[in-house]
Amino acid sequence: MSQKRYNKIMKKIEKIIIESFDKFPTQVMSELVEHTGIPRATIKRHIDRLIEQREIEAFGEGRGRYYQQVLKHKVNQIAVFKSAELVGFLGYEVGCYWFEYEKSYKGKALDGLSIDTLLTSATLFPIFENLIPESDRRDAYLAKGKSLAEILLELENTHGNFDFISADKLYEYNVDCSKCKSWVSVKENILEENSFFNILDFNIAIEKEILEAKGKHSSLSGYQNKIDVNIDFEQKVIKQSSKALYLLKPYNSQSAIYDFRDKNQTYLPYMGLNEHLFMSFAKNAYGFDVPWSGVVAGEKDFHYVVKRYDRYDGYKYEQRDFAQIMNIKSDQKYFTTSEKLFDAIAKVVKFKEERLKFLEFYLFSFVIEHADLHIKNISIINIGKDKYRLSPLYDLISNGVYRGDSDELGLPLGGKRRNISVDDFVDIASRVGISKLQSKKSIKKIVDIFVDEFPSYIEKCREIELYDGLKIYKSRYSVSSFVDSLEKFYDRRVKSLTQRGFL
Repeated sequence: MSQKRYNKIMKKIEKIIIESFDKFPTQVMSELVEHTGIPRATIKRHIDRLIEQREIEAFGEGRGRYYQQVLKHKVNQIAVFKSAELVGFLGYEVGCYWFEYEKSYKGKALDGLSIDTLLTSATLFPIFENLIPESDRRDAYLAKGKSLAEILLELENTHGNFDFISADKLYEYNVDCSKCKSWVSVKENILEENSFFNILDFNIAIEKEILEAKGKHSSLSGYQNKIDVNIDFEQKVIKQSSKALYLLKPYNSQSAIYDFRDKNQTYLPYMGLNEHLFMSFAKNAYGFDVPWSGVVAGEKDFHYVVKRYDRYDGYKYEQRDFAQIMNIKSDQKYFTTSEKLFDAIAKVVKFKEERLKFLEFYLFSFVIEHADLHIKNISIINIGKDKYRLSPLYDLISNGVYRGDSDELGLPLGGKRRNISVDDFVDIASRVGISKLQSKKSIKKIVDIFVDEFPSYIEKCREIELYDGLKIYKSRYSVSSFVDSLEKFYDRRVKSLTQRGFL
């Protein structure tokens, strides 16, 4: 046999070995034999040569030895994993971001990213951009001149099931999701039970500077200051954690104390108590899926703590907010409509009973004047086998408790954020395949529960004797209380809902 022909055969064998890693990224020797059809002795002879040439790399010894292809990527390239599967590569350079799917990836396209071509953009793609904290918290990550893509590498606890690894460190990534249980099978363990009010007599072992500062203390997106924490229930201690199962929203002293001299101050005291109240109300009065929550008394106000619902037993669950699904950047989260949101819900949520939950959550948000409800505050969770439902509720705050002229929803419905009508809800219900009769039944149910059950939550707030009766200053001389504000909010909502035919 001529040397030329021999070399050609050798190259062909090595090509077959290398290409087998496209379908089977990690293989032991017996798997290489099975997948290529090449005799073991021949593979052993060629694998050493491929290792020398940096085409293949080996890990472990003896029977535990396995092989994988050396991926040769450009500088500034990030490997994107979803449920431990390599989806593609995100690149960044001055003035341009790009994304390309891994050629062996056979899953669904990511939101907003076509699977057939190399994608480029002057800004980071919304599917990834919406994972990054906002405002002051984003500025803390950008302080050293990093691109938004580089920030993804620092996000240990962002929502959902993405992992981001520098492409030159792929060999360090070793995650197995094969034993991850379906979310619905462990839902009760994740969400747990809690009543209102759940005041925790716990020590927060976190420096005051961190509690006050909007810094790099949580990877979760959003405007509010957040801190990733875990809780030792036996020792009754709350500590920061890089593998957090809980989220702490500390109060900020500037918004907790009324300063009559500051005309531009946004004075919203008891935000943590407000959120805990309405999260508990949604959980226990309505039966919505809502994670465990509680409050911890601080020097001037309450800190709020809530359990994460996209983590369990070391695994991450797929959660996608509607800014990602609708391919909208986070700073545009209010710049769409309720109608467009429900059109998007109709596309991604296939079962009518699940769509009905979105309608009833939207009705609930309207009733309590949840004016902060934007497309990042509503999301879907994969409960197994790519079946999606409304994620457990979070960020539930009633703006109407503080302001009598509050918007009723964060997104316009029927072209308006206030004075929303029954017909407006019938319209968005029809967009997700819910009949007029069913939508009116849901309206009656949601409103009736509010009228019948909310007074008991107001009475429970009377039991809290901290902070001089939960004072809320209207001016230098005018003082109200959190309980009085709840009562006025309730009376005003009942009157308004009655006048517009909801009651």
